Amino acid sequence: MSMRFAQWASLSPWSIVSFSVGSLKQILTNGYALIPLVYTGWQQGFNSPWVLLVGLGVILITLTYASLQWARYRYRLSDAKLGIRQGLVFKRAHEIPLNKIQNVRLEQPLYFRPLGLYSLVVETAGSKQDEAVLAAVNYRQAMLLKKQLFPSQAIKGDSESIGGHNEPVQADRQTIAANTDQSGRRGEGLVVAKDLKALLIFGLYQNNLIWLSLISGSIIGQVDWESLGQNSLVQGVWHWYQANVATGLVYQILAVLAALALLALLLSLISIASAVLKYYPYRLSLRQGTLHRTGGILAKQQDALRLHRVQLVRFEQPAIGRLIGRWTVHFEQVKGNEIEQLSKRHLLIPSMTQAEIPQALKRLDNLAAKANALPTGYQGIDIGWFWRRAALLILLPIVITSIVGINPFTELLAGFTLVALVGLYLNYRQWGYQLEGDDCWIHTGALGQTWRLVPLSKTQDICISQTPGQRRKSLANLHLGLASGPLVIPYIPLKEARLIAETALNLTRQDPKNWI
Repeated sequence: MSMRFAQWASLSPWSIVSFSVGSLKQILTNGYALIPLVYTGWQQGFNSPWVLLVGLGVILITLTYASLQWARYRYRLSDAKLGIRQGLVFKRAHEIPLNKIQNVRLEQPLYFRPLGLYSLVVETAGSKQDEAVLAAVNYRQAMLLKKQLFPSQAIKGDSESIGGHNEPVQADRQTIAANTDQSGRRGEGLVVAKDLKALLIFGLYQNNLIWLSLISGSIIGQVDWESLGQNSLVQGVWHWYQANVATGLVYQILAVLAALALLALLLSLISIASAVLKYYPYRLSLRQGTLHRTGGILAKQQDALRLHRVQLVRFEQPAIGRLIGRWTVHFEQVKGNEIEQLSKRHLLIPSMTQAEIPQALKRLDNLAAKANALPTGYQGIDIGWFWRRAALLILLPIVITSIVGINPFTELLAGFTLVALVGLYLNYRQWGYQLEGDDCWIHTGALGQTWRLVPLSKTQDICISQTPGQRRKSLANLHLGLASGPLVIPYIPLKEARLIAETALNLTRQDPKNWI
């Protein structure tokens, strides 16, 4: 351990900016529900001087609080631990063992870019938020800290897991280190790079519904619909609709489809801009068994993830991505320790084609999963899964119709039930599994599809459950407990469930390595 960071040290005064921005974000996040109320009050008339005074007061309190945070923040590296002291009234001191650190990532927010400063974020497997944030450090200091916090564990961790037999012979350790170095360097270097075109495609096919909820939530409720209805332009559009579109059912369907297409285009433009600003230029490299992702226009990010801590690999293809043949690869780790805490996103590779996936996986030798290509097929689950759920859906409109009779409401309910049954059937048709060596593939989806590559050596617990109906048909539900979250494969043959369970138990029974 280097003596450079062995003494208690304070952060740069520029970290006050980071603490201030963090406090303002927390205020805005917790007060998001008040935005429509403030907007309405503003429309009705606020006393402007009071608004200005309140704003200045919030800024002053935030700066004072941030200054106190900076003044009381201390850190050091000692005895293979990262020590943190912070707090003025409620003091907090904690030590993070270096071998428990799960991620170390380097971020450069927009306000630090002119200064050439970074924020070093440390995450452990046991916390649901960032364990420590060292703000306003220069690049050289950040890389020295990152090197001591994270990659320095590579040789040590491997030697402990391989040679843990109370034989601390120096020559053996050197041999282990050399072998580890050689095997780690075999696939080192740039793994994946994505240009602007690939990120534009990624923004097009990824899920955009989150943006709809964020943007429309506080705006639609504040629209004065009565005044809007009196607008001459709106009335002109409505009269044109009544004269040209409302005359036929086909025209109405086409108008609805056109409106949905325009909405999807708007959301896609927002998503495309977000993807480019967040990830461009995307670079994923491998060094000493650690994945490093860099990119970002507004805020530069450098994320790091040890390969042996990946719990499963998820290959996601939304409906639009399925049409254009693009996948998103997610490396899932311990639940609650995602790379992006706010959006709960794991380290991902965007806009991958079917041919690019094997090329990337072959480079990742230290992954617990050994499969390096997507399966060509899967074994589907029993149709009993579909009928058990469909019966409840069908029963609801039948009971309501028998009570109140046929009316527009029950007709609408029957239509929704039919749509739900179609979606349920598509979900049933997409659900399946495939055992491939020591790995288990799980396939799900409806219009899109998702493959989950589960290394059975990462399994924490296994449960096989049966309902009376499943027992009569020799079917079972297989529950796999992983650190990234539980998985279920329902309505599969009992012998297949036992085979997967026994494979996992055989792999983990004699395995002394830490599952994390």
